[in-house]
Amino acid sequence: MITLFVIGILILSIKFIVLACKATWGMAKALLFIIGLPVILIGLLIAGFISLAAPLLIITLIAVFIWSFAKQY
Repeated sequence: MITLFVIGILILSIKFIVLACKATWGMAKALLFIIGLPVILIGLLIAGFISLAAPLLIITLIAVFIWSFAKQY
């Protein structure tokens, strides 16, 4: 009986670790997409790479607005 209990606790622990990794990865992607990418693009804009940064900045802003609108529903 104790063996089954230990096996169950191990399986539960592994599932919690996998869930924590998935949640952390999702939060990191969202944080980088919403904060990191626009900061990099604004840095490119300030540095003078306007021909590269302007189209990427416009695409990123559109994507963020669509993503935030879709997240509401």
